Amino acid sequence: SPPIPSVEDLCVKRPLYAPYEVPNTTSHKNQLHNFISANCQIDTFCPWCAQPTVLLGGGQDLKCHDFEFTLNDRTFEKQFICSRRHNHQFFFYFRLESRILTKVGQSPSMADIEQGQVQHYRSVLDKAHYQELNRALGLASHGVGIGSFVYLRRIFERLVDEARAKASEEADWDEDAYSKARMDEKIQLLKSYLPEFLVEQRGLYGILSLGIHSLDEETCLTHFPVIRTGIELILDQKLAVEQQKRKMAEAKKQIGQIQQQMKRD
Repeated sequence: SPPIPSVEDLCVKRPLYAPYEVPNTTSHKNQLHNFISANCQIDTFCPWCAQPTVLLGGGQDLKCHDFEFTLNDRTFEKQFICSRRHNHQFFFYFRLESRILTKVGQSPSMADIEQGQVQHYRSVLDKAHYQELNRALGLASHGVGIGSFVYLRRIFERLVDEARAKASEEADWDEDAYSKARMDEKIQLLKSYLPEFLVEQRGLYGILSLGIHSLDEETCLTHFPVIRTGIELILDQKLAVEQQKRKMAEAKKQIGQIQQQMKRD
């Protein structure tokens, strides 16, 4: 059986209410015991500091030895402090019921944490699609998996459509062939205008569509972290290209100024 997700994953990366089975084995008992009792560090975003931070703490005294630990139903809390400002406190609440571990609450919310983590994508998404990215994160954090997939698919489609607009400026562009193609074929036609990761992982669109039309909420929520990472990797590549363009423009400007200065001297 797969291991229990890490404290960092469950606290600040996984949505509320996503279930994780804890098999009745010694290994999994020890994992859950450590999950509850061990102090750790979490890399995340602090909404109060408005910047990345490291959370400290989280341990809880179980007042028992490992061999006495059982998988009885229980609720427990993990509390952390921001390493930048110790009065910034984070609380995460969990329930173990019938050997199913679920995060049932937290403060600050996932939406508050995640909005800070994605704010740097403002420069590569227009206002409407940046809002849709935040809506996808907000829905997933409240246990709405299918709706979150809808917004992620819109962002995916928008990135492809932006590439089509650029490609259509070329003299040999065939709009009729493009309009008749399936999404994976469209991406192949646009591979020179799209981030490499999107082209390589074009099957991501099929997963999003399947989630919207065929999968249930629980399955979509389980897959959401991976799908979100895929979308963010696409945006990261797009962001890197934009940053390189800005650096090149600034370098050209400064080189030109140096040349002008040298001519005057």
